[in-house]
Amino acid sequence: MWSRREVVAGGMLALCFGACCRAESSRAPHTFGCSLADEDIDAVYPHGTDTRTYFTGEEPMIPRSGDRDFDYALAQTLAKISDAFGVLPGFAYYDDSDSRNAYATSRTRLNRADGTVLVGIYLQQQLRAGKDHPEVAVAAVCSHEFGHILQYRHNLVSRVNAGQSTVKRSELQADYFAGYYAGLRKKERPSYPAAVVAVTQGNYGDTHFNSPSHHGTEAERGAAVVRGFNAAFREGKTLAQAIEESTNYVLTL
Repeated sequence: MWSRREVVAGGMLALCFGACCRAESSRAPHTFGCSLADEDIDAVYPHGTDTRTYFTGEEPMIPRSGDRDFDYALAQTLAKISDAFGVLPGFAYYDDSDSRNAYATSRTRLNRADGTVLVGIYLQQQLRAGKDHPEVAVAAVCSHEFGHILQYRHNLVSRVNAGQSTVKRSELQADYFAGYYAGLRKKERPSYPAAVVAVTQGNYGDTHFNSPSHHGTEAERGAAVVRGFNAAFREGKTLAQAIEESTNYVLTL
């Protein structure tokens, strides 16, 4: 169960990064959600930092944040998410001064990479300015985006969004995967504040039902995270089982 402190902390963190994967960017007018549209890649991707993959968590971050402990912890987190999801995307920061955001794209700069996750420099700074569990806030964003890479790897985006006028299903499945990762971390470390992920994603649901960018309501986003968390933490589902369950789950929404 979520502790009261975890729920409060999650609510505070939500204020820090609710724009992530929702705010529209003038450089990405064709993008609805976190999956960067092909037409917008050249406007965003070339302006990113050097790309790196994280096999072990020992690789140094690019660029360095100026906080060695944070950089080391983030590199380890990215390696853990990669291992949990069975993907190895490139990771880079990009200039998100026009709109705090993070994206996933299937385009790669590195051999053997499974797409690329782009996290806004200013979003990263905003997340890290949070007073409670900023490292979990960053992990929540990254695991959601790595969830999109997992979708690319298994050709899930077109499958779950088929016939839909919004990206809700694919975004909720990425929320599920973020919850799944949080459940794995909770099993590994019982004190891990997994509620931060559910509360944050839930707080930034929307009711723009007719917008292509509709991500799901507050209740739907929170429920997707909790569903993924339970799959890992309480039910011990394998990744393959989680992929199947999450696909069936969002197809009913």
